[in-house]
Amino acid sequence: MIGIITDYGYNDVYAGLLKVVAKEVCRNAEIIDITHGIESFNILKGAYATLVTLPHLPPRSSLVVVVDPSVGSSREPIVAEIGEWYVVAPNNGVVWLAALEYGVGNVFRIEKKLTKYRSHTFHGRDIFVPVGAYLECGGSPERLGNLTSLKELPVNLVRELSGSMLRSTVIYVDKFGNVALWYKGNPFSYGDKVLINNKFEAKVVKTFSEVRKGELAVYVNSFGYLEIAKYLGNAARELDLEEGNIVTLEKLT
Repeated sequence: MIGIITDYGYNDVYAGLLKVVAKEVCRNAEIIDITHGIESFNILKGAYATLVTLPHLPPRSSLVVVVDPSVGSSREPIVAEIGEWYVVAPNNGVVWLAALEYGVGNVFRIEKKLTKYRSHTFHGRDIFVPVGAYLECGGSPERLGNLTSLKELPVNLVRELSGSMLRSTVIYVDKFGNVALWYKGNPFSYGDKVLINNKFEAKVVKTFSEVRKGELAVYVNSFGYLEIAKYLGNAARELDLEEGNIVTLEKLT
């Protein structure tokens, strides 16, 4: 199976052409569009999407991730062995969260050309998806190029728990304004009250609908990460948060 994540959007031909080219390389490839709606150029959003998608894919599947604001530059195209999967992506940090959570094996620089397509601006078509299809049809990553090292995200990733206080980085804000943090699980207890950034009170719950409309909730999201929501509202707007910000949550006594 090949999963595809991009920031191409849905109005242009780019996303559809990826599947056409994948079929040219591996006719029997099963291709799943995970999303083409990542915010343009937002590598951290792409990294979170990569992180939470991989466990849903069968082992040895390929996930092609194209959030590539430096396309055509000296940044490397890579195949990374992440946990049980292959991730094909630009080496710009978009694989980093998944590498931290699931472990990283070999990382290969893509040097082999697999299609007739050549451009400086559409490497999703010319490089990344063809490699995903090549792997889907049993190709060996060792044949694609030399070993390289994985680039980190240019983001200060914080997971600090000290007593009743947690400091953590915002790694994703979804369309509802729900704020996912770089913290797996929940350091608080069900029913606790916490203070967010020394200002906003929230309740620790199992689901955001356990608070009243307009109230803030803290809970473990469907991917296992701590998240802040405003019931029937937008927590990111209320708290003035975006990806990369550091948040503090302190249990109220």
